[in-house]
Formats: sequence, C-alpha cells, structure tokens
Amino acid sequence: MNLQSLSKFLSYLLRHHPQEIGLSVDDHGWARVDDLIEKAKRHGKELTRDQLCAVINHGEKQRFILTDDEQFIRAGYGHSIDVDLQLRSKAPPEILFHGTAKKNVDAILAGGLHSRSRNFVHLSAQKADAKQVGGRHGSPVILEIRSAAMWDEDHEFYQSESEPDIWLTKRVPPEYLCLSS
Repeated sequence: MNLQSLSKFLSYLLRHHPQEIGLSVDDHGWARVDDLIEKAKRHGKELTRDQLCAVINHGEKQRFILTDDEQFIRAGYGHSIDVDLQLRSKAPPEILFHGTAKKNVDAILAGGLHSRSRNFVHLSAQKADAKQVGGRHGSPVILEIRSAAMWDEDHEFYQSESEPDIWLTKRVPPEYLCLSS
C-alpha cells in the first residue's frame, strides 16, 4: 500500500468508521496501534509500524498523531465520529481562509459555514492551502474569514494539534465571510 493510499485508509478509519474493521477508539479518538495493525490485516490490509511512522512523518499534512510511547494513534482533526480531542480555545490569526467549489459560494455567503457531518469547520492559515482544498470539489473559490472579529465576539477557535495551519471552529456566520481577492 503506498503512503497516500495508507493515509486515506487511516483517515477513513480513525476519523469516520473505526467499526468497519472492529477497531475501538476511546473518547479522545485514540486507538491501540497493535489493534489497528492486527484488525487491518484481518481485513486484507497489510500494515506495519514503519508504514504508520512513514505516513505520520512524511505526509504532506500531519493528519495523525502517535503517543510518545507509540502505543496509540489518532487523527488530529476531521472527525465525523464523536470524539473529544481535548483542544483548548485559542485566539486565531486576524484572517483565516476556506476553500470551496464555486457552486457552493452563494449558499455559504448567505448561510455561513457549518460543520455538517464533521465536528468542526476547517479553516486554513494559508491561502494556498485553502485553494488546494477548494480544488478538490471543483473550480476553487477562496473565502476570507474575519476570525479575529469572530474571536472578539466570543466564537471559539482551536488550532489543530497535528497541523498548526489548520484552525477549527463550530460555525462561521455569514457576516464574517467575504470573497478573497
């Protein structure tokens, strides 16, 4: 399994469907590495500790976290399963970015950004990252979020533990959004 395929497989399991292979995750999203390897193998996916470390250390984005003793792994963000990542609210940068497809822009500008099936709305500190995300869904459009203004109005923000350029919030009301130039 190449690293990209492995990363997608791990995202699918650790963010959304651990039950697919009978994997247990705790309330904070942690799964035992040995259980992950063993259960993946039972489901036809050969997986080694070295491969896990390669995905964590060499991925384009740091999507996964290992405990210091390398006994547990979890996804750092992007969950649709109910987990408490124990994130602490933190003041965001002045402006954050969100990439989306052109077809979604009118609805977002009218109703804001919502987490939908995920636990949080994902925002990027870098415009280029938002453009890349938006490009996955069609012709990309970049939205600017006045995140500091939201923070001043008591909206909570969290910085991803695994990927510091990813910021999370529950919702972005439309009055804090505009098209990026």
